[in-house]
Amino acid sequence: MARADISLLYDFFVTAQRLKRVLADAMVESGLRPDEYAVYSLLFERGPLTATQMADYLGMPLTTVLDYVRSMSVAGHVVRTAHPFDGRATELSLSRAGERAQRRANAHWEVVRKQIEENLPVPIADIRRALNALDDTADSARLAPKTRKAAAGRPRDAVRP
Repeated sequence: MARADISLLYDFFVTAQRLKRVLADAMVESGLRPDEYAVYSLLFERGPLTATQMADYLGMPLTTVLDYVRSMSVAGHVVRTAHPFDGRATELSLSRAGERAQRRANAHWEVVRKQIEENLPVPIADIRRALNALDDTADSARLAPKTRKAAAGRPRDAVRP
């Protein structure tokens, strides 16, 4: 497919949109949306975790992670336990029902993952390195002082109030 040569971030946006669409189509009967599956999978692979740890792994605001955890709790898919070293913290893991939901959705996810990975013209390790570099740079930009961000968006000859 031809791309408009606008910017790297535009390319990333378009690719993300295409991936979201193909995953949504593939997972429509899985019981979980692709974004939910990613959250479930994090707990499946790395849990138990605190909500703060989940937010860090997922690159999401804590409030967004808490929204996912709330819906997972309502579905009976998450178990809360006291953190072994921090009495104020709660660790989260998937319940048996949550693990079943993750596995059911995984069958749908895997179809798309295999289809995409088997047809990549670039080694997966190279793509992962590039994505990690982009993620690190995005995180650095997010943490940059706001004044620099605001100045970057202003035309040079803009009149300041």
